[in-house]
Amino acid sequence: MAALSAMIKGASRVMVVDRHPDRLRLADTVGAMPIDDSKGSPVDQVLALTNGIGADRGCECVGYQVHDPQGHEHPNMTMNDLVKSVKFTGGIGVVGVFTAHDPAPQDPLYKQGEIVFDHGLFWFKGQTIGVGQCNVKAYNRRLRDLISAGRAKPSFIVSHELRLGEAPKAYKHFDARDDGWTKVILKPAASSAGATCQADL
Repeated sequence: MAALSAMIKGASRVMVVDRHPDRLRLADTVGAMPIDDSKGSPVDQVLALTNGIGADRGCECVGYQVHDPQGHEHPNMTMNDLVKSVKFTGGIGVVGVFTAHDPAPQDPLYKQGEIVFDHGLFWFKGQTIGVGQCNVKAYNRRLRDLISAGRAKPSFIVSHELRLGEAPKAYKHFDARDDGWTKVILKPAASSAGATCQADL
């Protein structure tokens, strides 16, 4: 969604770092350049694609559960990679979830919601960061109009539409990051009033 938003806003080139083939394929379908971090440093790949300058903007979309290709959790990994791969005076947006307390940390710092952040390099490069939850009401009507006009098609990310009773199976596949399970829409049965509601994961 961050890649699609960047494309709609007019970015000339968008790069998406991931290692799951299904998500990299989806990034490609909206015109983004997929970067597989299991095949090499994402920082090096971004710098190579930008003639060593770095990206104008970077977006942290993972949060505190980010992990390396070997499966080890490093909540600070994406943040520090962005500092290295975003240009001098560039901007970083953080939409991934970072909590004040991690119930199952792999490091004492993470338990308190703290990470080791390369503030020295961040300061030296004169970058800026915007963080926090989205103010949905400020954007929802504009996004609705983009969808209605056919300029935004967020449904590209939906891989499955299932009955509510199939939710345990869906969560199992989604949690395991099984190939092809990118976004699941659950459709509960009709209520007594005859209306249907919808939830997604």
